[in-house]
Amino acid sequence: MNRLSVSFLPLILTAVLLHACAPSTRLSTVKVEHPPTEGAYHLLLHGCNYTNDPNTIAFFWPATQDYTFKPYSPAFQYRLIENLLLPEALSQARDFVICSPHFDGTRLIAVKDRQDGVLGYELRPLYFQPSPLLRRDLLHVSYRFMDAQTIRVNITPLSDLDDDDQDND
Repeated sequence: MNRLSVSFLPLILTAVLLHACAPSTRLSTVKVEHPPTEGAYHLLLHGCNYTNDPNTIAFFWPATQDYTFKPYSPAFQYRLIENLLLPEALSQARDFVICSPHFDGTRLIAVKDRQDGVLGYELRPLYFQPSPLLRRDLLHVSYRFMDAQTIRVNITPLSDLDDDDQDND
């Protein structure tokens, strides 16, 4: 009996690892000029823990949706504010992303699903150039549905060596 369980162990471990590494649904993004429609939104403020924090960005999505945006970051790096009207959510997001002395403007980006429906938005800071931050746009952000209620947000600061066409306006 013990020999039989040992022989199935590699098979069980392989199945567990394959399930843990199963692909999730990747979401697309597109730059937009105008903010979304009116309504209540959840606002997630990420970064701005110190001057020139490269991880500074804000996310907002309709409060009527069943999902939430969850950054792949420690809890101390972000905070969630729920059920804000759109003008207040945008105002708080803009006030939050200007925490760098090199702030120059913002870029509004829509997060879309495969059916081209907008799931939420990100508001990211843009920086003066030249500056010690080396780039106008510092972040690579990707989104994936982890389950029916969670959109995982991966935030990675870009270095001056990264080639990213999003850096120019």
